[in-house]
Amino acid sequence: MKRPFEGGKGGDGPSRKGRKGEGGGGGGSRSDVGPCVLKFLAPEILASAVIGKGGAVIKQMREDTKAKIALSEKDEYYPGTDCRIITASANSPDDLNEFAHQLIGKVAECTQAPTAPADTIGTPDELKLRTIMPRVAVGGLIGKGGATIKRLREQSGANIRVADSSSTGPGSEQVVTISGTVQALETVMQEANTQVQALAQEDWFMLWAGNCGAVRGGGYSGGSFADGYDAPASRGKGYDGGKGFDGGKGFDGGKGGKGDKGDKGGKAYDKGKGGYESLAPLQAPRNFAKGGFGGPMDLMMGVARELPPYVLEDSRGFAMSCVVPNRLVGGLIGRGGSHTKEVQAKTDTTIGIREIPGDADNRSLNIAGPLANTCAAYMLMMKRYLDVEADVAMQDAGGDGGKSGKGGKGGKR
Repeated sequence: MKRPFEGGKGGDGPSRKGRKGEGGGGGGSRSDVGPCVLKFLAPEILASAVIGKGGAVIKQMREDTKAKIALSEKDEYYPGTDCRIITASANSPDDLNEFAHQLIGKVAECTQAPTAPADTIGTPDELKLRTIMPRVAVGGLIGKGGATIKRLREQSGANIRVADSSSTGPGSEQVVTISGTVQALETVMQEANTQVQALAQEDWFMLWAGNCGAVRGGGYSGGSFADGYDAPASRGKGYDGGKGFDGGKGFDGGKGGKGDKGDKGGKAYDKGKGGYESLAPLQAPRNFAKGGFGGPMDLMMGVARELPPYVLEDSRGFAMSCVVPNRLVGGLIGRGGSHTKEVQAKTDTTIGIREIPGDADNRSLNIAGPLANTCAAYMLMMKRYLDVEADVAMQDAGGDGGKSGKGGKGGKR
């Protein structure tokens, strides 16, 4: 028996099972998806527009597109964002193209609202849509030597950005952000749809398709991280990993390029993935996993909650540092130091970038302050690092036919 959808009266929204996975606390697996599937991130303004009053809009979209459309619960978000997850499944790619067309229309409508969040849905002149794709499909979207993504950019005028994957394996996800006009978004989504559905016969596909992946309360409340997944290109995988866009060691092969000179061969988040060396691996250590922490965000929050007050309140403060390439320093700092000043003011920390004696190619990024503040500042600076790295990689790809660069230098504590 279906209950009224999203609090609507008499609406024909999906049942609880149809809206989220049967498993609780994070949107578990669904068994009612069709053979063709697309996933999208939806900030609350877009989710509300898709549902409509009493579920009227989503009901009409289902009838028009012949697609099953489900949203994660209102308090369940894609990890690291404040966005719900829309899963659309249908019997044919054409039906999903029609759904994407209607969803992009909803994005365009949402940008007209005076309070529309430009960071998550764009502006009337430049819409923004984020789709969640298996990493193998992302490799197809990029194409050999970056040929496909370059062609899409040239034909549509869209800006396409790829976030890193938080895990390994062909079914691991990456968020692809598309910015541009309605036509530009539709052009790119048609190719994205083609690449995703080409994998439908793979053994892991239906597991990916049926797993919502949402985390209860897992989004950020502020805007600083709300768009965190859409910006960075892969760290040392494909674009910036020195292995080309399509190689088996890029997006698709799980190894990625090594960092330039990072500690122990640039072992960043995962072995050989390049980029910078972070404070902790993406996957939770086994002892924390046994303690009930689900993913990286749960791990971080769980550790923070367990710390005794004297650790967070130690008056001496703490310091963190990493090494960044000179070529990214200007973008990392911002014009007139605007970005570092903003992060310092937001986190009450001190941030400095210094020369490294004997190393003309890199500089040291240093952050000091209370423990929690320092960690927050580090995360903000690393988001900026990846944004800048992605922009540089995209410029290189567009300017020289996809010639890959080197991975960012591994950071050091």
